[in-house]
Amino acid sequence: MKRSCFFLFLCSFLFMGAASPDATTYTVRSGDTLSAIAAAYMPYTAAYTRRELIASIRAINKIDGPLSIGQSLRIPVAWKEPVKARTVTRPRDFPAKGLYMNPSSAGTRFIFDSAERLKSLGGNTIVFDAKDDLGAITYPSPIRRTYCPEEKYYPNIEELPKLVEYLHRMDIHVAARVVAFRDPIMSRTRPEWCINREKNWLDPANPDVQEYILTVIEDLVENGVDEIQLDYIRYHADGCTDTGVEGVSRTDVIASFLEKVHAITRSRGVLLSVDMFGIVIWQRDVDVLVVGQDIAKMKHHVDIISPMLYPSHFNPGFGGVKNPADDPYRFIHNGIRRMKELVGDEVVIRPWLQSFPLRVTTGFDAKYIQTQIDAARDAGGTGWLLWSPGNYYNDAYGAMQNLMRPETPPEVLEASGDHLRVTPVPPALESEPTLKPEPALEPAPTPGPKAAPVPAPGSPPAEAHTSGPAPAPADVSGPASAHSADPAKVLDPMPTLSPATEPATSPAHRGTQAPDPAGTSRQQPKDTQSTGNEYPPEREQTPGSAEPPRG
Repeated sequence: MKRSCFFLFLCSFLFMGAASPDATTYTVRSGDTLSAIAAAYMPYTAAYTRRELIASIRAINKIDGPLSIGQSLRIPVAWKEPVKARTVTRPRDFPAKGLYMNPSSAGTRFIFDSAERLKSLGGNTIVFDAKDDLGAITYPSPIRRTYCPEEKYYPNIEELPKLVEYLHRMDIHVAARVVAFRDPIMSRTRPEWCINREKNWLDPANPDVQEYILTVIEDLVENGVDEIQLDYIRYHADGCTDTGVEGVSRTDVIASFLEKVHAITRSRGVLLSVDMFGIVIWQRDVDVLVVGQDIAKMKHHVDIISPMLYPSHFNPGFGGVKNPADDPYRFIHNGIRRMKELVGDEVVIRPWLQSFPLRVTTGFDAKYIQTQIDAARDAGGTGWLLWSPGNYYNDAYGAMQNLMRPETPPEVLEASGDHLRVTPVPPALESEPTLKPEPALEPAPTPGPKAAPVPAPGSPPAEAHTSGPAPAPADVSGPASAHSADPAKVLDPMPTLSPATEPATSPAHRGTQAPDPAGTSRQQPKDTQSTGNEYPPEREQTPGSAEPPRG
């Protein structure tokens, strides 16, 4: 670890130092701030966040005070054009072994630290929120300005292409989670889109609603993700079966919409997966007709089904078991076996597993997660994904340590224009984004020497890209003044990130967990299913305690 950090530290000087041929010079103008300058140059640098780039500019220019008009700044430009990520296509039955990352984690280098840890233990997949449970688009996109211009929130992920590209360089399969029809933001912005005026839920049969979600999916495919994962791809569990369209059932609406999504993803070599209620596997009419998830109709339009078989989500007494949360093997194994009986080999079954201690009374630990992984394998599942809303994965890492060994990744298909070609997964670069113990100079991944001409950023971009529940980066410099900074002063360290909004990311914290920031917790209103598989009521969340469910 020390040798790796020293290598990255050395690279940062070679790459960003005064002698670097890749540094571009910018002359400070009246009214300029470091934040505005960094925003304009961000796409041309290897920095993952604007705050990170600001710290680098401060360090290499020895700035510890206000900017001065006419002052020359060296900017650590990495490439001529902004990063363009490309989809890496894999067969649908590739055994994904992955973790969910919430928007706050995805907006910092914590996601790369987690990916590195995951990879070292035999994992290969990261699922991140692209459209989250609140309805927020978590990355900069014109979609928000088009559909809900009055909504003011900051996307956590500042540059989606860098997120996807950097994970690709780590041999990580990148799945974008899209929460489909549960959308508090659009429900508030366009109440006419809601079904029966139901708060927080959009009408899946509404053509405008479908167009909106398809637009999000098109945007993500353009940004090079490897998989679209649809969550809440269903109706609200309201006890009704109507759609507002005569002769059309809820199951017809959901299946028809999936067909449209699959037409987009299939043509681009992107996998399509759907998350499903665990109880729907039992295919009781009272459930299927209400939420609209009919496996027989859906299976023709998806590559992967991910049943959410969290034992804690089954009510006490379900299947004759007093507390299902204490019998994980039974519920994971039976659920996957039932699902395979319904779909055969037409669809890959890749379950979501419980990585949170809700309702577990016999001890939640690495063994609990290992038992679920064993059950998924024994029942014929293909890979698995682990869900923790707050991204608390120490027990998961322990389970993987016991179960997995690093293996040579298989060949994959890489999209190349209109064709696909077989290519080995590219090796992770030594200079890939990893986390540093001393962040005064935070070197980001460097793809190699590139020419550095970049248009001068006389003013910040039209829309500053900052995100979700996390606040916009602070303007640490203030406007340019007539007084020059004293170059003899010591360098400012990297701004300390508040644990309330940004997860700890240094190697010293490797093994700690990301916090569950306010606004990113997966707390949901009670959403009751008629079969007795009820969600627990909404409650306050305490890190390390039982986690709330999702649907």
